[in-house]
Amino acid sequence: MFDVRLQFGLLLICGCLAIFVNETGSLVLAAIAILLLACQNQYRLGINWFLMYCGLLLARYLITNYLSDTFLNVFLLMLLIALKTLPTIIIASGLAKVPSGKLIASLQKLKVPESILLTFTVALRFFPILRAESKIIGENAMIRGISFKQTKNWLHPLQMFEHSMIPLLMRTIRLADDLSASATTRGIDAPCKKTSHYEIAFQPKDAVGLAAGLGMLSTLWIV
Repeated sequence: MFDVRLQFGLLLICGCLAIFVNETGSLVLAAIAILLLACQNQYRLGINWFLMYCGLLLARYLITNYLSDTFLNVFLLMLLIALKTLPTIIIASGLAKVPSGKLIASLQKLKVPESILLTFTVALRFFPILRAESKIIGENAMIRGISFKQTKNWLHPLQMFEHSMIPLLMRTIRLADDLSASATTRGIDAPCKKTSHYEIAFQPKDAVGLAAGLGMLSTLWIV
């Protein structure tokens, strides 16, 4: 994988450029983001994002050229926002695969304040774990016959909310506490110089990431 500091830089560059580039530039950003995942051997994740992006592009094309409805215009706006923000999310998804210890060590190298470091570390680990918990809750609901995937339950939305969303909300609170306690146990807020067994240094392979950053900047000139 690329140096974590480089990945943070690419994430910031992509997030800022996504605001200013046109649709073609946004497409180029998405292509670069997916290629970055491939360069880090995250092929499955890259393929999933590629299929999702293609699906959104296809939906936008169909709505723009073949469908016309007020509700669909609102949906089209949501699609445009998703296509704009997706390149940044793709890069962030690759960053989420970094081990927490390496992530903390890299952020400390960047002299990030401890309060921001704690918040960011907990947030970055929170959503993948929450996704796994949501999957477990869904599987348990299916076993009990109260899953959203079973059409017979669509007539009982309140019951679905009670048996699916309430456990997820309660687990969310527990997860936030557990992750905060885990970060504190690692000494993330200790007022002293930290050490790490991860070697944080730029490698020759990071040149690919630097080239990707330059490629992202070039999207400002795409018209």
